[in-house]
Amino acid sequence: MTRDQTLTAKMSASFYVPGPYASDEPVEILRKYPFAQLVSGEIHATATPLLFEDSHGCMIGHIAFANPHAAKMRVEHEALAIYTGPRACITPRHYPERPSVLTWNYLIAHVRGQLIPVTRCEDTLSILQQTVDHFETAYAPPWRIEATQPGKVDELLQRIIAFRIRVEYITGATKLSQLQPAEDRKRIIEDLASQR
Repeated sequence: MTRDQTLTAKMSASFYVPGPYASDEPVEILRKYPFAQLVSGEIHATATPLLFEDSHGCMIGHIAFANPHAAKMRVEHEALAIYTGPRACITPRHYPERPSVLTWNYLIAHVRGQLIPVTRCEDTLSILQQTVDHFETAYAPPWRIEATQPGKVDELLQRIIAFRIRVEYITGATKLSQLQPAEDRKRIIEDLASQR
């Protein structure tokens, strides 16, 4: 069993996913859509990029010390990261042969684990570098941290807290009208494509 399969085998009672919509590959959702809502501490939530660090089986990220959530990140605690991919309202008009109601199609993944603060400056810098490398791959040439004006990175390192989330489990849902007839799915895809 791969590490991804092991993580997804542990299901969360706090995340309801109807059986037909359970994602076979929730790790792919968070890899493709790495912007998450991180919920931890005394119910703090922060929107931030969180990347899957394959070598450690962890999520990595950082936030500003100015964020009140950061004060709760100085000690290890349980965290939930919610990743949302594309989503769309599906109108009953797409089902002309069968009466239906308004519904939603979506991709979503939840990651639960222990948030561990990163205390060493070189580890924080490594997390920043991994984040830059991940998001800059779309550009040629990619921007590099080394291109920052002298002293700027050192200044930034004093104003952020980096962390890892030791992943305990990942669950996901892929609700894409897969229980509907092929003709209806085709109609939905065409309609959503025309709205772009």
